[in-house]
Amino acid sequence: MAKREKLVGVGLGAGLLGALFLALRYALRPPTKDPVPDTISPAIFATKVLHTSLGQMVYHESGSGQPLVFVHGIWPGGSSYEWSKVYPEFAGQYRVLAPDLVGFGESARPDEKMRAGDHAKTLAEFIRATCDKAPVLIGSGLGAGFCALTASQHPELVSRLILLMPTGQAEIGHRRQLFTSRLANRLPILNRFLYRNYRSTRAAIRQMLAAHGFINPARVTEEVVNVFTTCARQYGAEHGILNFHAGRFSFDLESRLRSLLHPVALIWGDSTAYPPLDWAYRFQGLMKCSNLAIVPELGALAPLENPAAVVSVLREQLQDELRVFHAS
Repeated sequence: MAKREKLVGVGLGAGLLGALFLALRYALRPPTKDPVPDTISPAIFATKVLHTSLGQMVYHESGSGQPLVFVHGIWPGGSSYEWSKVYPEFAGQYRVLAPDLVGFGESARPDEKMRAGDHAKTLAEFIRATCDKAPVLIGSGLGAGFCALTASQHPELVSRLILLMPTGQAEIGHRRQLFTSRLANRLPILNRFLYRNYRSTRAAIRQMLAAHGFINPARVTEEVVNVFTTCARQYGAEHGILNFHAGRFSFDLESRLRSLLHPVALIWGDSTAYPPLDWAYRFQGLMKCSNLAIVPELGALAPLENPAAVVSVLREQLQDELRVFHAS
């Protein structure tokens, strides 16, 4: 009997080790590298590459005149595609540039512990290399927060900012990252397994878009799901999201807004759960020179869900002449 129990124990142990080996192998295998859909950028835009200190940055460009730089938010599968239904409307009057942030889209996706300051650094490098005059930075979500951070660190590089519901993930005295997310980040193999097999699946991406990106889930199209899913499953795409969940992209947006001397236009939805509308009024009160436009039915991914409304409010803000504040 003792011998039989010993053999059973050995068998169970071998089975568990085999299962663990298979799980690790499944977790560590490279994801399928499907080509990024052509719909990530309109056909009239040239796709170019800039080599930054943290890796290559892919961007799309068209038009001439005052530069407008469109910066996307941070999402699994996030990229300049977020603004692709909006920025072509401005190419006839402005020079439009839409980069994929390092770690996202078609840009380099380094396995590095990148922080918010690194994104500000690469945005500054991008502006210096591509813009012959200080551009208008137009950003959304945490990407809008990076725009404000860049402008606060390099005020000479930016003419003004238009920020769609900006966040820094550490405003109003708290950080938004969950404790469980920060804990999971300490287990990189498990985290990679969860990302590749659960968080970046087509079903998970669709649910994320419907629950957090769009006001009306019925407006989530197959094209949107396809682009986000394909970008989310590119080799190394998990690194940027894991840095986000670890809290490395968090910074105090309020202090940065308070230091800005640039004209700033805030655009907010009237019924978004996060970031809430009361933050818009709070942020506006921090700045020397600012506008606030509140638009009905505007969600976090409004440039994809309701591009006509976003184009309209951007035109209004670009035409508005806000006075630049000069410190005495």
